[in-house]
Amino acid sequence: MKTHAYLILAHHHFGQLRKLVELLDDPRNDIFVHVDKKSAFDPSEWKDVCKQSELVFIENRISVNWGGVSIMRSELSLLKAATAKNHYKYYHLLSGMDLPIKTQDEIHDFFEKNDGKEFLNYWHFKKTTQSRFRYYTLFPEGAGKFHTNLANNIFKGLQMLVGYQINRDVNFKFASQWFSITDECARYVISKEDWLEKVFRHTNTCDEIFLATLVWNSPFRERLYVKEPVEEHIVNESNMRFIDWTRGESIRHPWTFRISDWDLLMSVPHFWARKFDDSVDAEIIDKIYTNLLSDRK
Repeated sequence: MKTHAYLILAHHHFGQLRKLVELLDDPRNDIFVHVDKKSAFDPSEWKDVCKQSELVFIENRISVNWGGVSIMRSELSLLKAATAKNHYKYYHLLSGMDLPIKTQDEIHDFFEKNDGKEFLNYWHFKKTTQSRFRYYTLFPEGAGKFHTNLANNIFKGLQMLVGYQINRDVNFKFASQWFSITDECARYVISKEDWLEKVFRHTNTCDEIFLATLVWNSPFRERLYVKEPVEEHIVNESNMRFIDWTRGESIRHPWTFRISDWDLLMSVPHFWARKFDDSVDAEIIDKIYTNLLSDRK
C-alpha cells in the first residue's frame, strides 16, 4: 500500500520539476501536482515519467498569485485529490523548486519511527504580520503587484485609523507554508474548508497562516513534532525542510542553492531543501539528482 503522498505546487521550470518527480518516484509514494493555470503545460507529456508512483495532475487548475488566497485554495485542492485517492500515512507539501536531499528509505524510516506526529515549523509573529489577517484586503490576489498592493496598504491604513478589524475572535498562528501531516490531520483540514474560506478570503499572504492557525487550535496541536519543550509563544517544531533565509535575495525569497552549497546540503539533518533554480545554478540540481539516483540503484 502507498504510504506517502507528495503534493507539489508548480508554475515553471518544468525540466527541474521532472527531476524532482523522478526522485520521488517510489513504490511507497504517489505524487500529486498542481500547475498554475497561467502556465502553458501539457500533462500528456508526463505519461512515462513515473515507473512506480502514480502521478496525478490536478485537472481544475487555479490561477495562483504570490501572496494570494489562491495559494491556500491550490493546497486544499491537492489535499482533496490525495485524500480522495487513498488513506496515506503522510502528506508532504513541496514546491516545484524543492529537491529531496536524503533517500526515500531514510525519509520513510524517519516517518515510520515518528508515526502520528505533525510536522510544521512555527515562527514568532513579526510586527507587521498581523496586518495580513486583521484588516480587510481589497485585492486578496494583489500582494505581488505594485498598484493593487498600494491600494491594499492605503485601505488597511484607513481601517487602522478608525479602529476597524476583522477576524477578532480567531487565534492566529504563523508557520512555514511547507508541511508534512498525517491522514487524520489532512482530512480535518479539508473538512474546515468553508471556515478557512470565510476567515481568509479577504486576507493577504495567508499561505503561512491558515494551516498553522487551524492545527494550533485543534487537537492536532498535541501531536506536533517537537525538538525541545515549548511554551505558548516559543515554538520549536520542524517541518524537516532546509530553507536558508539568512542569505535570501529579499524578505520574500530564501537563498537559491548553488554548487558551492553541496557540503552544507549534505551535512544538514533535513529531508528536503528549497530552493533551487536551474537558471541560477543547474549543476547543484544535477549533482543531487545523480547522487540520489545512484544511491537508489
